[in-house]
Amino acid sequence: MKCEKCGKDFEYKAEKGITYKGIDYHHNPPEFMLEKWAGEIIPLCRKDHVKLHKKIKEIMFKHSTCLKMINSEHWLWLKTLPMNREGCIKEVIEFTKGWIKEND
Repeated sequence: MKCEKCGKDFEYKAEKGITYKGIDYHHNPPEFMLEKWAGEIIPLCRKDHVKLHKKIKEIMFKHSTCLKMINSEHWLWLKTLPMNREGCIKEVIEFTKGWIKEND
């Protein structure tokens, strides 16, 4: 299976709790952002998936009420006011689509 970001082929699929070099399935937007998830699933290698989530945390921080960065999407989401969540979701979706197409 190919990573949609780097285009490299990987044999392995994600297994919970195991660190490896393989394909993860990224949910755009992340599942926890929607009560009833409806989005797209994007195959990414572990390296690119981790990079993407680092950027997503930066977007979430901007929409949250936190004064200091928290390295947890879960806590950043809890610290995002309900009125700011829709804008955060929209920005994450659009950012992800653009980021996948960029050449690094």
